[in-house]
Amino acid sequence: MVFIAISHSEKSLILCTESMKIFFRILLGFLIFFTGIKAVSSEFEAYTLGLFSEFQYFPFAFLILFTIVSLILDISSFRVDKKLLQLSVSFAGILFCSFVVFKIIQRNSIDNSKTILIVSNKPGASNVLTFEFKENGHFRLTEYFSFGGHVYYGKYSKSGDSIKIIKSNYHGFLRNFPKKGFMKADTFYWNNSDTMLLEKE
Repeated sequence: MVFIAISHSEKSLILCTESMKIFFRILLGFLIFFTGIKAVSSEFEAYTLGLFSEFQYFPFAFLILFTIVSLILDISSFRVDKKLLQLSVSFAGILFCSFVVFKIIQRNSIDNSKTILIVSNKPGASNVLTFEFKENGHFRLTEYFSFGGHVYYGKYSKSGDSIKIIKSNYHGFLRNFPKKGFMKADTFYWNNSDTMLLEKE
């Protein structure tokens, strides 16, 4: 009778342990998808400068941590059961990480590309913006505020003295985002926005 009691106790402990493992794996999968979506979506938004710039990397940092933990668990389970399905959560985490790294490299490539034109607001303007038009057909737009700024990216085309904005992820304070403009002397004229200063060509 004593042996049966111990056996039942061991079975209960095993069931409890297995249930906890399943719950932990489900929770880990949810955290990977949540932080992955947050990290990827932040790459399509503005890049923050100033006091709070480090906070934008938190989702990506947690995504890497959760993916590493998931990989350790999935590989150990795969060695026992040899089922590829057990690697699916880790694979999703790696995909999220790869996409974020790709976007970071792409952004750095734009930043490091040669600037052919800089256009900024005149002194006293209500909006403080600086366009950096790059040699590779992309532009970097910085919008400054009290504690830092936001950096946006987009594409443009240039024909003679005219510039046309093709696309942008801008969603800042400016109501009428510039679409087309042309330069004359040291001034840049937008068709639907503020006249700006031409700083460099």
